[in-house]
Parts: sequence; C-alpha cells; structure tokens
Amino acid sequence: MKRSRMFILFYIVLLLFIFGCASSGNKKPIVFVNQYSNVPDDIPSQFLNRYEHFITGKEQKEFKKLLTDEDRQMFIDMFWTKRDTDPSTPENEYKEKIDNRIDDIIDERFFSGVGLAGLLFRSNGGFRGDMAQVYLLHGEPDAMDVLEGGHFFVNLMLWIYINPENGRVLYAFLFYQRGSSGSYVLFSQDSYKMDPCGAIYQVATMRTYSYMNGIGMQGCPDDLNRVYEEIYRARGKGGVLEGYIFAWALFNFSQDGSITQGKALEAPRPASEIAKQSKARIAGEAPKLTGVDGTDYILASCESCNSFIPGEFQLGKEFTLTVRRGDIDWLIVGDKTKSVLKIRLVIESIVNSDQAPLVFEKWATLESSKNIIVSNPTGQKIIPVLTADEVARISAGTYRVSVYVKNVTPGLMTKKYNAWDKQFTK
Repeated sequence: MKRSRMFILFYIVLLLFIFGCASSGNKKPIVFVNQYSNVPDDIPSQFLNRYEHFITGKEQKEFKKLLTDEDRQMFIDMFWTKRDTDPSTPENEYKEKIDNRIDDIIDERFFSGVGLAGLLFRSNGGFRGDMAQVYLLHGEPDAMDVLEGGHFFVNLMLWIYINPENGRVLYAFLFYQRGSSGSYVLFSQDSYKMDPCGAIYQVATMRTYSYMNGIGMQGCPDDLNRVYEEIYRARGKGGVLEGYIFAWALFNFSQDGSITQGKALEAPRPASEIAKQSKARIAGEAPKLTGVDGTDYILASCESCNSFIPGEFQLGKEFTLTVRRGDIDWLIVGDKTKSVLKIRLVIESIVNSDQAPLVFEKWATLESSKNIIVSNPTGQKIIPVLTADEVARISAGTYRVSVYVKNVTPGLMTKKYNAWDKQFTK
C-alpha cells in the first residue's frame, strides 16, 4: 500500500533519529534505454539480456549451454513457473510485475512527475545502469530525494524502502555523481560500514584529503569533518529527505543488521525455493466461520510466495502429490488439525486431438495433530490423486497431465494454490 510522502518522511525522520543516524568493481557498459527497447520479450536467445538481474548464476550457466531456441524456450517456461506467485491464475503475476518495471524504465515513468533534472534512466546508464538495477529488483522506492552538491561534496541521491511490518528502513540505496555531468552510480555502503572516513572521502569534491582508517569520526581530519557537516546540514532538493539521512546512509544500508547491500542486489530466489524453506506458524484467532469455538490457523509462512503450495507430482502406477506439512494451511480444533484440498486433474491426448480429455475432480481431507505440524513441519504427506485402478483404465498413449490443487479448508480465509503439468506415456 502506497504511503504519502509526509507519512513516510515522518517515519524515516523518527526512526533514523532513534537509531543514531547522526553518529554513525567493474564499471558496467552504458546501454541506453532506446537501444534496449528494441529487444522484445518473446525471443528466447534474448532472455538473458532482458532478465539478467533475476537469473541466478547457476541458471545463467545452464542457459548458456543450450543450443536451440526450443531448448531455451523450455528453460524459460520452467524459469517463470518456479517464480509464479499465484499458479491458480492463467497470468504469471511475478513476470507481469517485472515486465511492468522494464516498461517503466523504457518509458521513463518513474521520474516523469519528480521534476528533478538529470535523473532519467537514459542519462544514468540506461537499462545497464545502477539505478535501473535497483528499480528492477525492488520497484519504486517509498521515498527519494536528491542532495545537490555543495562546496565540499558531490551530488547525492537516496532511495528509501520501508519494511511494512515494522516501519523501519529496509533498504537505503545511495547514489552519487562524480563530476558535474556524470551518471549516478551506486555507493557501496557495505564497503564503508566500518570506515566512515573512507565513505566521506568518496563523495568529497576534492580527492586530496588524507585520513586514517578507524571507527567513528575520531580518525577523520578536519577537512573531511567539514564535508560530513555540510551533508548533514543540507536539505533534499525535493523537500522529502533531510541531509542527516544522507549522512547516515553513507555507512548504513539498513536498520536490520542482517541485511547488506550485496544481498539486496542478488537475483531473487524463486517462490518455490522460498516456500520449501518456510516453516509453519500459528496465525492466531480465526474468524468464526465454522461455528467452532477455540479454532485458529496454522499457516505456511511464506509471504513472498503468496498463495503458492510447493509439492511434487508423481506419475506411475498411481498418481500422487507429495507436500510438506508446513507448506499447507491447517485449521486447528483442539489438539487436532484439518486441511482440505480440492484437486482437479485433466488428462489430454497429445497425439489425438479428437480424443476427449479425461477430467477428475476430487477432495483430499488431511488430518494430523497440532503438535506434529509444529514440531515437524518438513514431514511429508502423500496425497493420492489417481488410484492404480483409475490409472489402469486409461488407454495406451501419450498424454499431457495437468493437476490443479486448491486449499479449501472450511473456515480458512487463505486459499493457497498450485498447478503442475507433466507428460505421461502408457
């Protein structure tokens, strides 16, 4: 949910003051947006060029080994399937979000209403620039402003992202402009967290300053202290952020000490991988939709996965679905838990388009104890989808088997989904 600028600013000012804001590679080739915009999203060989920030190192190696567009397309289909945050819909919401951000960069939508000169993506490395990388990975910041260079420091730009769960600064991406007409490049807060003098030195207009490495300001000479003081007392051109927030961001990236700038710039993990590492959590009192007093939920704690249910769909003498206890939602009644899954299975002939598809609709009711789910969320549940007798009645041939699963436990507000699509030969 979007917050107003004043509301965001209030939180930033308050929190950074409380947490002590006052105390504390290789250059990428420039590729302009108009050049990049000619790269469509439907050519498999251009996949890396368009989505490089979202592909893990392992995936990049795998993709580069592929020799044909057919193999590349199969890779791409699986790539997006693993990242789909809502498999229940025909759209891939995750891909749509990324493509919208790409369009924002191409069309310069982000800065269209800001009114600050020199901040267009095309003026700052285009699609390959540092600004574009941050925007692609994290979207529009909750607050941003520019600190025009003074007598002692260069132009600075700060993007603030707020953690919606606690209102604290999640990311503070600081950019700086070396020279009067150069591109804004990302400032490495990780490098200077324990070297504030070095951080100040990097954004100083004069590079003849000398300093001693050390923690705090004690090791900084007076001329670097003057640089810091000028930044601290300045005010953002847009009137959104104060200078002391920029000063804090010189050697701080997040108010969460476990988050580094380097981690924030890594390719996001697929939703399916995140879900596999999630643990069940008790969600508290449930709305009394069932008429049963004393009920609550055990939920799969994977906010970034939205309604995703990870699992393995196996085809053989019988069709089964294997899920982990902690990856589905349960309704607790006393010491017992219950989860109901709706299953829709479609079997279509690949070689005979005239053959009518086989459609099965079933419900699987799972029961367990609250203690087992909480103590062993990684324990597996094997859910029968088609029995051996049902599989035996399928005629010989090659089929596309699609299965759709929805968590429909009565009384639960969360309806998690997943879908699988496999080939089966009998």
